[in-house]
Order: sequence, then structure tokens, then C-alpha cells
Amino acid sequence: MTVSEYIFDFLQSRGVDTVFMVSGSSAMWLTDALCRNQELKAVCNHHEQAAVMSADIRARLTGKLGAALVTVGPGATNAITGVAQAFTDSSAVVVLSGQVSSRLLKYEQDTGIRQHGTQSLDLEPIVTPITKYFAAIMDPADTRYHIERAYYEALHGRKGPVWLDVPVDIQNKQVPEEMRGFTPEETQYDVIDTEKLAKALAKSKKPLILAGGGADAAYVSQLSHALHIPVVTSRMGIGCICSDDPYYVGRPGSNGQRAAHFAIQQADLLLVLGCRLSVSTIGYYPDRFAGHAYKVQVDVDKKELDKSDVPVDYKIHATVQQFAEALSGLPPVSSDAWVAHCLEMREKYPVVLPEYAQADPMNSYYFTKLLTQEVPEGAVITVDTGSVCNVVSQSWQLKKDQKYFISGGLSCMGFWAGSIGTVDVPVIALAGDGSVSMNIQEFATMKEYGLPIKLFVYKNNGYMLIRHNQHNYMDDRFLGVGPDSGVWMPDFCRVAQAYDIPAVRIRREDDIPAKIKQVLEMDGPVVCEVILEEFGPMAPRIASRVMPDGSLKAAEYDDLAPFLDQKE
Repeated sequence: MTVSEYIFDFLQSRGVDTVFMVSGSSAMWLTDALCRNQELKAVCNHHEQAAVMSADIRARLTGKLGAALVTVGPGATNAITGVAQAFTDSSAVVVLSGQVSSRLLKYEQDTGIRQHGTQSLDLEPIVTPITKYFAAIMDPADTRYHIERAYYEALHGRKGPVWLDVPVDIQNKQVPEEMRGFTPEETQYDVIDTEKLAKALAKSKKPLILAGGGADAAYVSQLSHALHIPVVTSRMGIGCICSDDPYYVGRPGSNGQRAAHFAIQQADLLLVLGCRLSVSTIGYYPDRFAGHAYKVQVDVDKKELDKSDVPVDYKIHATVQQFAEALSGLPPVSSDAWVAHCLEMREKYPVVLPEYAQADPMNSYYFTKLLTQEVPEGAVITVDTGSVCNVVSQSWQLKKDQKYFISGGLSCMGFWAGSIGTVDVPVIALAGDGSVSMNIQEFATMKEYGLPIKLFVYKNNGYMLIRHNQHNYMDDRFLGVGPDSGVWMPDFCRVAQAYDIPAVRIRREDDIPAKIKQVLEMDGPVVCEVILEEFGPMAPRIASRVMPDGSLKAAEYDDLAPFLDQKE
């Protein structure tokens, strides 16, 4: 068995079913081994960034390892953005890259010469900071160790990407019958002080859960319903709780929901589950975040617990599952009045305001509200970055069993292309016109494989989020935000037709629900261009003011713009 065959047999035996790839000469034997593996499906993307993003979504959807195959040099460097995205969002992805011969690579490693071979680059110093494990396989006898360790690192603890670089002369060599394997060390998690937590819960009248991307929906629901604790979620945690759940309050953040911000600032106990407390979630005054609450933070990544931005009273290095199991059997909190208050705030402060329905061209919040009403339970939703992520994450009504995926930490334009990773599972992809262009070549992948992707293009004629920034802080000095400042946008229906993909356009005057249903009921890929206002509102949000010295001073966390009456 060759090195390449061994690698793909190993991945297939561990539940990998699809490999996303762009072929290349220096990955020739890896590509051939994948071709001959009857248990693995190969999906050929048209850019390595999109291949890794597809592997990322595949990993999130299945809970197993996502896999991408790229070639040397520019193929590998093209993959880096996707890898950095998987690293910040804790997605278990393995990247396999072809490389120049081991002799040339070894010379580069030993001497530090800039290059010694066509297209070659020593990837280790470039890739190591954004992977949990990187290795160049220089000896066939080390193949088992490296693939076993890469697999373990990707899926254990805080998940993340790993990378194996395989020189072309190593790829087709036979592996020896006896190879050393990898034996992991057992992770030592904290012993959870259940008595301390029981006392905190018994004392609390206004408890709250903040669930992040590291929290599993099942355990959030278990804790919330058993202990009678309302829930707010970070953007990465949106999939943790349905919007009609009786304990759901909202989503905080720079572009958040008022009820969530009010609940956090009024809570007397805050359980932070799998949330890294990023600035985009907690605002600009971390020392005053949940300032009246006894704060408990649970995370598998000790480095996140070591941060001192937010004063946390009890930090627990453990999984959310372990935390939920430790609290199982404890009596519920006497919080009926608090839960009722949270739900009252949720209803009192909607994100989608009635006047949005009158906007012409159409308001993006209003369209999202109509779209979310038509998308069925169990759907997979992927959301690109920019204004679309703000709008959709604020207003999407998550239904039962829906999956909600975003590019959280890195906020990658073009992330919609990761929808290819769902393969044969229908997916609703939402992206701004600027973001669609970042991976527009993947229209060809959608067409080639007949993927059931319904891509809704929010056509606001440029980069609306940046347009807002330049309006608010640069006195309307616009550059690089639309056709009037250097960024022209195409007719995406015509682009779709060029790729032989059906296209639908939705305007303000159309029967919008009927057109949405039409798109959702069509077979295969569909591109739906939605004509929206170029400069619509983005609210509520944490607003900042430009100070005389040029610095920005943000409003308080619970004082979102448009500002309410101070008494309220």
C-alpha cells in the first residue's frame, strides 16, 4: 500500500465520505489514490479557498473530519484563508497538500533558502500558527503516526484544522508493514465544584445562559429547561436554541438585539458556555459586561479562560457536556418572574420594525423576515459576512432542527461557497453581492454536481457595511464601496445563466413569498438575486462617536442605537 493509499484508507475508515479538491501536478499520486478509493467521493472545486471552506462546512454538518486536497505552492497558499477560518471557528479539517520532492524540500528546510524547486514553498512556518498540527511526511514509515496524530488533534479538545504536506516522491512509496502509531495523552479537565454552582443557582433570581459556538444545542436545552434559565447566544451559538423556545431571549453583539443586551446587564448569574467572549459579543467595556452577575465560564480551551478582559468569578476548564452532567439533578431556579420579564423584552423590542415593509427598494431586514417564514424546519443555512451576516443574524427566526453556519472569527467574504460542503443536503446560502464575487467561480462546481444550493444574493450594489462606516465616520468620503467609488457589481442572474444555472430575481413589487417558494421548490442549484436598498438601516447596534482626538468612544453595552429614551 502506498503512502497516498494509506492516508485515504485511514480517512475513509474514520467516517470521512467526501474530499474537496483542486488537482495539481505535485499532488498527482494523492489524486490518483483518491480516484481509486471507491468509498470516497471527490468534489472538484475551482479554488482552493473554496475547497477548504467546503471541508469546513462538511465537518460542522457531520461532526466528523472534513478533508481537502490541494497542490504545491499557490495551491497551498490559496487554501490558507480557509484554514485560518477553520482555526478561528474551531472546525475539524484536514488539508493534504502535494509538495516538491523531499530532497528539495529538505534543502529548503535546512538552509532557509527562499526556494529550491518549481512552485515550492516550505509551508511549516506559514501554516503552523493557524493549525493544531502540521507535518511534512518525509519518510513513508512515519505516515501512520502523522495521520493518526492529525486526526486526533483535529477532533479532540477545541477542534481545529490540521495539515499534512506530502512530497511528490513520497506519495507513491510503499508504507512498511510495521509503523509506529500515535498514543495521545489524556486531557486533564477540572473537577467541577457542583456545591459551589448549586449555591450560586440557589441564590440567583435572574440567571442567564450565554451559549457560544462551543456549546451543543442538546446540552444548552437540557440545562435551560431543567433549571429554568433563559438563553442568549453569540453569533456562533445561534444554532443552540430555536427562536420560539420559551427560554430564548436573543442574540447580543455589536449588531445585536436589545432584549439580549438588557438581560445580560440585568442578570445576577451568567453561565458562559463555550463562548470566547469576543469584543463583537461583549462590546467595548469588558469590565462592565454583566456587571451585576456572578459569572461562570466553561471552555475546553484553557487559553480562553486565561484572558482577563471580563472579570469571571469561576472559570472551569471542561466540556459543556461535562458541565451539564455535573448540574444534572439540581433543583430549578425560582425564576418565573425573570423568565417572563425576558420574554416580555423580546416581544417589546423586535429587530424588524413595521416601517421596514414600506422601503423601496426593499429593506434587507424585511426580506429576511419573509424568507425565514418560508424556509422549512431542518434546513441548513449558511450566511456570508458583512451587512448580510449582521442583518440575518439579528433577524433570522431559527426553527426546529435548522443548522446555522457563519464565518465567525475570521469573517470571510466568499464563505457562501462553503455551502458546497453539504453536498447532497439542500442548503440555503445567503450572501451580499460583494461576497458572492469573492468565490463566484464556484458557480461551476454547483452546476457540475447539480448541488441543491439556493443562493440568495442580497443585491445592495456594493459593500453596505463599509458604506455605513464611511458615512458615519468619514464624512461621506466613499472609496471602494459601490459603483460610484470603484466597485461595480454585475447582474448575477446573467452570471448564473452563463454557468447554466437557473436564476430568479426578486423586487419590491413582486409577490415575494410566492417567489421565495418558487426558488425553494426548484431542483438543483438556483441563484436568486434580491434587489435591496443600497443604504438601509443596520440596527440595533453599539454606536461609537468620533472624539476630538480622532478616537472612537462607544456607547454603553445596553444603550444601543437608535438610542432609546434614557428613562426607558
